[in-house]
Amino acid sequence: MKTSTHGDVESLHVKATAGHMYLNYHLYYFDGMLVDTGPNSCQDEILPFLESKDIRSVVLTHFHEDHTGNASWVESELGVPLYIHPMSIELCKKDGVYPDYRQEFWGPRRAFQSRPLRTSVQSDSYTWEAIHTPGHSRDHLAFFNEETGILFSGDLFVTPRPKVCMWQESVPTLMDSIRTVLSYDVKEMYCAHAGYVPNGKEMLQLKLDYLMEMSQTIKRLHEKGCSIEEIDKQLYPKESPIKEVSKNEWDSKHIVRSIIQDEPCLI
Repeated sequence: MKTSTHGDVESLHVKATAGHMYLNYHLYYFDGMLVDTGPNSCQDEILPFLESKDIRSVVLTHFHEDHTGNASWVESELGVPLYIHPMSIELCKKDGVYPDYRQEFWGPRRAFQSRPLRTSVQSDSYTWEAIHTPGHSRDHLAFFNEETGILFSGDLFVTPRPKVCMWQESVPTLMDSIRTVLSYDVKEMYCAHAGYVPNGKEMLQLKLDYLMEMSQTIKRLHEKGCSIEEIDKQLYPKESPIKEVSKNEWDSKHIVRSIIQDEPCLI
């Protein structure tokens, strides 16, 4: 566990472990607003952080359990409103259902009540535009403040050169979401897994450039008659440990398949 401050943004860095692997998670508080609630598996580290802040509202970037794992605790103990994309309101009223390895990393996600977040949300002193940025998940939101240039990016960024993705993700849609965010004057970016990124716009552009390059290569190989499996072995010869742990829910093959088969869908 590590706390840090960048300007007026306070953050908590925790590591969720499962076997020999660990995953980073960063929680953010700014101007009376909490961005996501973090994983339930790290509750012993997270709750003291939450209890030490004067939280008056909570915005959720998306429904995944590492971002909403402590939402039910916030609802019952702090009694402050939680906001999420409208399409996830009903889903979050029920306990989360997801694979065992994610239960081990992130813990359970209990049911909670939330309010629909459509275009913007107010912290104590600032208005934050809620930018719909699907791709990683259909309900994904990023939060941008024009006055400060701060972007809370959820899972939009994570890494500039992704080698795996979840089978549910759409890479073409993610690329369009990054293009949308790049139209804003982003300065500092706060990523849920990479942490504080001072050159946010530059790093998002780097990720988009990488995905565009990979898309061109993958489509060219596919047009030559290469199968998804053949392209995957050629471009991603080294398997990520998360592939085996997740029983292929995370796999480089999903990047290849998505680029070949998916159409961008900014719903």
